[in-house]
Amino acid sequence: MVSTYLTFDLVNRDIQKSLGRISGQTMVANDTKYYQENIGKVKNLDEFLGDYRLYSYAMKAHGLEEMIYAKAFMKKVFESDLSDENSFANRLTDERYKNIAAAFNFGAAGGTAAAQSNGQMDELFETYDETVAALNDTTAEDTRYFKVMLGTLGNINSVDELLANDRLRDYLFRAYDYDAKYYNRDAIRGAMVSDPNDPSSFFNQAYGNELAGYRAARTEDGELAERATIIIALPALQDTIQTGQTTRTDLMAQIAAKQNEIDNATGDTSALQQELDALQASLAATEAGLLSDQAELDRYNTRLTELNSRLVPVDQTEARREALQEIINASVDKIPFFQFMEVLANDFNFNPDGSVPPGGFITDDKIDELVGGYFSSQTRTTRAEAMYNQEYFEKKLPTITKASDITDDPRLLQYVKVAYGLDESYIVPSTIERILANDGGIVEQYEETRPQYRALYNAFNFQADGTVAAGNAQTEAQTSATRDGYMSRWDDKQEAATEKSIQFYKLDMAALKSVNDLFGSGRTSLNFALEAVGIELSTYSDLKLRNALKSDLSDPKSYIYTLKDPRLVKLAKLFNFAPDGLITTPVMAQSNATITNIAKDYILRKTRYLEKDELEAAKTKAQAEAKYYTDTIQRIENKSELLADRKLLDILLFSKGIDPETVTDDFLKKAFDSDLSDTKSFVNIQADKRFAQLVGTFNFLPDGEIDRRAAGNVQNGGEVITTQSMYVRQLLETEQGEENPGVRLALYFERMADSITDPYVILGDEALLEFFRVTFSMPAEMGSMDVDKQAQLVKSKLNLEDLSDPVKLKKLVQRFTMMYDIENQVISSGAVDILGGTSGSISADTLWALSQLKMR
Repeated sequence: MVSTYLTFDLVNRDIQKSLGRISGQTMVANDTKYYQENIGKVKNLDEFLGDYRLYSYAMKAHGLEEMIYAKAFMKKVFESDLSDENSFANRLTDERYKNIAAAFNFGAAGGTAAAQSNGQMDELFETYDETVAALNDTTAEDTRYFKVMLGTLGNINSVDELLANDRLRDYLFRAYDYDAKYYNRDAIRGAMVSDPNDPSSFFNQAYGNELAGYRAARTEDGELAERATIIIALPALQDTIQTGQTTRTDLMAQIAAKQNEIDNATGDTSALQQELDALQASLAATEAGLLSDQAELDRYNTRLTELNSRLVPVDQTEARREALQEIINASVDKIPFFQFMEVLANDFNFNPDGSVPPGGFITDDKIDELVGGYFSSQTRTTRAEAMYNQEYFEKKLPTITKASDITDDPRLLQYVKVAYGLDESYIVPSTIERILANDGGIVEQYEETRPQYRALYNAFNFQADGTVAAGNAQTEAQTSATRDGYMSRWDDKQEAATEKSIQFYKLDMAALKSVNDLFGSGRTSLNFALEAVGIELSTYSDLKLRNALKSDLSDPKSYIYTLKDPRLVKLAKLFNFAPDGLITTPVMAQSNATITNIAKDYILRKTRYLEKDELEAAKTKAQAEAKYYTDTIQRIENKSELLADRKLLDILLFSKGIDPETVTDDFLKKAFDSDLSDTKSFVNIQADKRFAQLVGTFNFLPDGEIDRRAAGNVQNGGEVITTQSMYVRQLLETEQGEENPGVRLALYFERMADSITDPYVILGDEALLEFFRVTFSMPAEMGSMDVDKQAQLVKSKLNLEDLSDPVKLKKLVQRFTMMYDIENQVISSGAVDILGGTSGSISADTLWALSQLKMR
């Protein structure tokens, strides 16, 4: 019999060749092909357990062949939530059960269907913050650019130059609230070079005459309607006056009679006097009403005379209004565009040939007005707008002479409301106006409950009648205080609104069952998500958005890619909708179970061999780093993002027992670019098979994107390949064990060495314990010792840290093979004899001596 030492050396010297020989066997190849072709068809755990070929293949791959019969037991294992320390698999001491549960996506181990995973949700919130930050930056820069280009003579030399500048043109369209998709260059250019007072100008010829006709028709139609109303109201008003006059006459008679009673009465006349007072009050009210009604009648008659002087006769009113309505209807749809053309003609002063006149083509005030319009078009206030509002307020301040100057200007009103914490919707302009003048003592009335009233009142110098001399509305100190208040509060309300939106968003996502729900009860959250990726609500119809969210992102021909909008792709990646519109299981770079295991392994490796304070400090730090991994890996969208995050990769490597400092970025790129199904690929030819195992835990397509078609699959593509590799390795170990159990033990220990974190791992695995016992010549009876004493014995004989050193591990395995041969009295011919046919031997004494060599 060939010695264990030599047999192991022959097998392990070219392990890939050995594995290739096994995988090439007909039965193995057929079983592997069946597994590869059918595991993706399994829909649930019962189907998996019911397919013996698939189930037994996976069980053998994980070294659990002896448990194939125990389906009920294994069902509990597969259904375990590995993130729960008390789940069934986690309560088992044998790590093989946790490993096989992590390799599949059954039950809680693989996650459940959800519109968004926690990672996707966090990424959306981060994207929202990034979009807001980008909006602040771009708004400030675009506004600066717009003001410089339009406000400095010589920067723009013609209307053509202005319209050819996409950046300026887009800013203008936003400022005017004009939809750029309707851009008509010739029309807009013509309006900008037109003199609105010149009847022959482009604007008047193309739009102005029709616009004037439309307005004239609207005015005339309104006057005809007004005349009709007056004609109807006149008789009623005349009747009211007549009734009032009769009432006045009656009251006057009653008063005279009552006065006569008082004059002729004897005794107490106080009651009669009260009655007289009441009659006189009624008479005064009646006369006031008569005066008012008569004034109204006179106004009606004057207005009627005026209208009759320029309108068609009354009996032609109906026919004329029908004719006017035809004019109005013919133009009504075009009027918004005509009005926009009119605004352009009035706002810009280009020469008819498009050149810039000596005084410039636009005024500074108009530039400021356009900047204000641009800000108003945005969905949220940016820092640039806050600065603009401050400048606007302080520019207007010297012109303020009454409180209504502030309350009648929406921008000024909002500025002071925000500055003094009064921007609630129920604080209306009239309230602000009362506060500024302390009308009715409102400041003192709310001194305790609304101290902001006092602060606002003290910030201005209005008189009790609400007036102030021009330039005296505020002192410099008051202006500075108002500025400070505004700049410290300008975004408080929208930040609070964002927090509220996030809370509702989380509730909505938990309740969603389909994409239709998102467009129904989840509409507000959909709008939030669109804003997060920078898509305006009017950009796409619901139908397009719905179809985009249902698209297969792994198929380059799917609907979403025909829209050619990366923002939509970003949005779709943040949701999990199947083609039928129902929610599905989130697809990530790694499965939930794998992520959980990596985090646990990382913490375990960072803390093993440590004690007391050193242990606690290392554990706290490791937990924080593991959390970074679990949070970040959920948001990785492709292989490039993974390879760009070295911190993430270092945690991943260390969790597998690999020193990150020994692995270069270039090596990792080659490893992740490898085809795991190709035994000759870069990662598969490495001596350290942990790299192949590591790559196999990821769910990347050949192009580096996540395989999103794997949603709902019981096993990710990488795990399928890893299972196949493990299956072949198990068969190799089994095959060698049939010839020599010692070789199988050596191969097994070499494979499992990286997972040994403490003596109890060895004690809990019969094969590992046997390896230890033989290696260090321990008696078979050691298993009957107290378990803690056994652990102490393991620690005294074996430095576990040596297991992470490939050289020391190799020497340890060599020692085992020699000791195994000695214990089992295996004496073989030497390598030369085996290879060359000559006689020779390695004596038992020699093997014993070799085994006693100190590992160093």
